[in-house]
Amino acid sequence: MKTPITKLILIFFGLTAVLSKPGQARAAGSELPVDYAMSLYAEGNLLYQREKYEEAIGCYRQILSLPYEAWEVYYNLGNAYYKTGAYSQAILAYERAGRIKPGQADIQQNLALCRTKITDERETLPSFFLQAFWQRIVRIMPPNAWAGSLLGFTAVLLLCVICYSLTHRYNLRRTTFYGTCISSTAVFIALMACISARKARFKPEAIIMVPQTEIKARPEAAAETRYLLHEGNKVEILDEIAPYCKIKMSDGNQGWVPAADLERI
Repeated sequence: MKTPITKLILIFFGLTAVLSKPGQARAAGSELPVDYAMSLYAEGNLLYQREKYEEAIGCYRQILSLPYEAWEVYYNLGNAYYKTGAYSQAILAYERAGRIKPGQADIQQNLALCRTKITDERETLPSFFLQAFWQRIVRIMPPNAWAGSLLGFTAVLLLCVICYSLTHRYNLRRTTFYGTCISSTAVFIALMACISARKARFKPEAIIMVPQTEIKARPEAAAETRYLLHEGNKVEILDEIAPYCKIKMSDGNQGWVPAADLERI
């Protein structure tokens, strides 16, 4: 006969198993788009190998028009755009791939190579070393993976607390006490990493898509032009007053640019 505590543990682990695998719940109703996307992906890769880059781009873009998203598609799309000399489009594709698969070395290498092709060379503001270290940790996994880790560590924490409360043996209470401390720390780190990863995934950033755009002092066509910015540069969107967006550049300077000159990542 199951006690209420045993039932609670079984229910919690059951919910953990379901919540930590969100992709499986969607797969059953999306087999046709996935199969079709895989067929297009194979066709696009074959066209790329044959150096038919424009046709390969068409296949990859058709995949992205489906209810299907994978970093490999954006990555290969970026490669195809790079081969055609469309560097701003390539940077956009690599940036989108990097948001799905943060920390992937091939994406970052190709993105760095692509950025050497753009006109502007703006210095990036240095970040505090602890902030940079934390960002490296966050980029280890995407938000969904951090969420799954959070659920797992929470399950371990709950189990340690329950065992600590029910047992009277000294050695076991000491072990579960240390386990509670460690798992509590792991839960906190996973929670903060999950929040940071989600913010990075949906950070309002964009790529300049026109050959050259004017950065205005105010959201008006007649306003003073502060800077000229060329295609391929990544900017952060701070505000929007149609038809202008207020942006912040990598060197910290701010200004207003026509929204039509940008494409959000």
